[in-house]
Amino acid sequence: MPTLAYVVNPNEVTVIDTSTNTVVNTIPIPTTDPNDYAVLIAITPDGKFAYVTNLNGFVSVIDTCTNTVVDTIKVGFNPIGIAITPDGRYAYVANSFDNNVSVIDTSTNTVVDTIPVGREPFGVAVAPDGNFVYVAIALESRVSVIDTTSNTVVDTIPVTFFPHGIAITPDGSFAYVSNNEQPPLTTTVSVIDTSTRTMVDNIPVGFVATIIAITPDGKFAYVANAGDDNVSVIDIATNTVIDTVPVGSHDYGVAITPDGRFAYVTNAGDDNVSVIDTSTNTVVDIIPDGNTPFGIAIANIPPCPTPSNRICIETTRVFDSCMFEEERQKTFKIPNLIENQDIQCEIVETKCSILDVTKIDEQADLADVRLQIKVLVHFTSKYFNNDGFKSVICFEKNITLFVPEGAAVCCDINDSTCECIQSSNVSCDSKSFGKIYCTVKVTVVVKSKKLVQIEVPYLGNCKPRIC
Repeated sequence: MPTLAYVVNPNEVTVIDTSTNTVVNTIPIPTTDPNDYAVLIAITPDGKFAYVTNLNGFVSVIDTCTNTVVDTIKVGFNPIGIAITPDGRYAYVANSFDNNVSVIDTSTNTVVDTIPVGREPFGVAVAPDGNFVYVAIALESRVSVIDTTSNTVVDTIPVTFFPHGIAITPDGSFAYVSNNEQPPLTTTVSVIDTSTRTMVDNIPVGFVATIIAITPDGKFAYVANAGDDNVSVIDIATNTVIDTVPVGSHDYGVAITPDGRFAYVTNAGDDNVSVIDTSTNTVVDIIPDGNTPFGIAIANIPPCPTPSNRICIETTRVFDSCMFEEERQKTFKIPNLIENQDIQCEIVETKCSILDVTKIDEQADLADVRLQIKVLVHFTSKYFNNDGFKSVICFEKNITLFVPEGAAVCCDINDSTCECIQSSNVSCDSKSFGKIYCTVKVTVVVKSKKLVQIEVPYLGNCKPRIC
């Protein structure tokens, strides 16, 4: 499968074929704000989608098969860093002006959590086991550690001034943090031992260190120094700079090919990309690329299914669902009630109806859903001279649900129970005489869903082959 580099320019993403070092595609990033600016990018582990942060508060989702933007996700203000978990299920986005991290569920492309992390988060990296996310907090000179099971900050690690980029070694033992100091400060890369969560080393590099990338074998780290127009190469075994590679003006992004043979560096000031041979640490190619390239990500991209290997199916997609339990207690007056008469109740019929759906956030597609539950209850007793009597119990409920345009909201009652008890001291208390107290409980699931068309690979038919 081809190895492609996706390069972020302010309003577009260019695609470079690393086998020929030529731009083979340009993907416009749609925006309603002319001042919007795309910054960084991350590709899912399966290579099927790329997620691009836009400073105006959105993440654009690119389908790498069609090289088109297929979704736009509202996140926080001024998102910069982004990283995807190893299983591809979640993307973590640093919202630098909101001081938090948005968690995107990549299966639905919706924000499922927002985590306060500190003042001005920039770089984001996920541990190889997916258990923790490390976020560089620029204005607090530290790194916040997020536990992905709870999506809470469980630790903070002091580093040096204005941490920017962050990368973790393939074995998960160390995190390397580029610090964005400017003259006259000495720019460094902080090394964090992830087992003790302490800074164990500080390596001097070039001025204004930005993005950092580590080779797949875990032996070297490549650091873009935007203030010096070069790249520092760190030997991870010794934590020393073993080489400095001159590149273009204001180099910012760095990404390494999956085989580790080349490092690609975006030069924002020169509108091009430098290609470094990692065996010699020399620039072996310069690729003209758009206008002010910043972020870059490289991955093996699976080929698109050919038309003969694809089918289109229609299916109902559930966009959001929630389950809740409701309980309603009610008192019933029964004529000629005898103490300890043993009244039984049985639920005959249940019905859940959607009364109203009101949008409360147009951009996030959130809606207030008002529903009504009706339960028909049958009361019987061996003392009744007939088949007993029936009564309807009604109650209403409001919930918040993700309801995109065109989706219908429905509700189902999964379970229902009824229990009645006779009031105590019925012969002495005239107010409670002849009454029973009944409790009805229901479990309800509410969903927003609609019919969608999905193109899927055609894997074969259901008929057995002739042997």
